[in-house]
Amino acid sequence: MAPLSVEEARAALLAGLRPLGRIKVRLEEANGRVLAEAVRAPGPYPPFSRSLVDGYALGPHDANSDGSSFIYRLVGTVTAGSTTAIALKEGTAAAVFTGARLPEGTVAVVPVEAVKERQGEIVVLDFPASGRYLEQSGEEVKPGEEILAAGTVIGPGEISLLAALGFREITVYRRPRVALATTGNELREPGNGRVADFFDRAAIYGSNLYALAAAVEAYGGQVICLGILKDVLEEQVAACRRGLEEGDLLLFTGGAGGSAFDFTSAAFSGAGGELLFTELAVRPGKRAVAARAGNKLMIGLPGTPPAAQVLFYLLVVPVLKAMGGRQGALSAFLAPLKKAVDRPRAERTFYWARVECRGGRFEVTPLPRYPGGIRAAVGANALIDLPPGAAPKEGEEVTVIMISDIE
Repeated sequence: MAPLSVEEARAALLAGLRPLGRIKVRLEEANGRVLAEAVRAPGPYPPFSRSLVDGYALGPHDANSDGSSFIYRLVGTVTAGSTTAIALKEGTAAAVFTGARLPEGTVAVVPVEAVKERQGEIVVLDFPASGRYLEQSGEEVKPGEEILAAGTVIGPGEISLLAALGFREITVYRRPRVALATTGNELREPGNGRVADFFDRAAIYGSNLYALAAAVEAYGGQVICLGILKDVLEEQVAACRRGLEEGDLLLFTGGAGGSAFDFTSAAFSGAGGELLFTELAVRPGKRAVAARAGNKLMIGLPGTPPAAQVLFYLLVVPVLKAMGGRQGALSAFLAPLKKAVDRPRAERTFYWARVECRGGRFEVTPLPRYPGGIRAAVGANALIDLPPGAAPKEGEEVTVIMISDIE
């Protein structure tokens, strides 16, 4: 197969992809989930007209006032949560507290400090009553109003709104189940024996399994761990079949290079997958594989950790977002380089980078490059996207793709 661009590969993966099924979750489980349907208010908010301050609810002022002083007679007190039934008539008032239901007939509320004088049950003002310091029923939310649209990602603010309107559970898209495996005879689980002894062997700790599991969960997926697989085609085909049965997406790392011991393409095909691509026109991550088995995707990332992580953000994140009902790609924009890129590359290249905001403007610094790349992503919150042959100098603008928040 001819190498595909990142955009072509992404389009092939997203073609026909739809959000997964819908489930109901309790409000305490809703943070980070995506609404599968619009939410409408079951009633008004606030549910009753209420005071915004500690003070006095006023009825119509006395028509016989001399215009210099306005006198009211107190007829009761209403605290927050009280259902005391008081009706205010001309020249009467009630003491109220913040959040209290306003008595019938209230035309205004004044804070305690605005009262000119209080003598027993008499309150005196030196200005006429106005409509400040109170909130009418339904002033913020009308009954039946759409308060949250389908596709909204639920956060603390949305949870607060839902709870205030009495919702106990909501309908969200199901989180994608990602069957995750890494391949290679040289890989071992971290913590398997003493580290000092381990480094004398021809083996390495398998970091991709842990890094990608964390990344999958950060973007709303649930991990089904298939573990470390040997470079044995039959074992990998069996793992693929299990992953397709239990997961919504199959994600492999390693074995995509096309050598005699790279079996990802063959394993995907052996499990019933139709290959979409086997190579990309990009670095790092040139060797990547993808296949479709029915309505499920199989993605094989490179075994080199920085390449696997770069392609995770470029290809897997859009898939997870689409499956989970989220909209849009990762944020991308132009920013000036704080440090020059060392040399041009023949292919389109993605560099690990860190973006900072200084003096109201963004700056991006490419992170150090290491031969093995195991430290490449440490401290990164972005990728720099450079076209073939580009080697921009300090101060030149480059395309930046954000992968986490700017601190």
